[in-house]
Amino acid sequence: MVIVSAKAAEELRNTLVAVAAEADQVLRLIYSASGGFALTLDDEQEGDQVVESDGQKVLLIGSDVQSVAGEANIDVQDEAEGPRLVISV
Repeated sequence: MVIVSAKAAEELRNTLVAVAAEADQVLRLIYSASGGFALTLDDEQEGDQVVESDGQKVLLIGSDVQSVAGEANIDVQDEAEGPRLVISV
């Protein structure tokens, strides 16, 4: 199971608002062909791990990504350019 810090969940919620997603769309963590993780907008699927922030769904993690990520942690690192999501596997 992927662990998402409260600060990361809040940043994901802010990102979701900023991209003006449709009401039923949520950010999804995907594993790209280049070997890294990325975010995309998607609808919830059966078997997804769902992360919420203040009662709002903010991140979906499919079983395919869960098997790659394992016990990964998602947190926020403050950078000069602003907050950055960091995944530690």
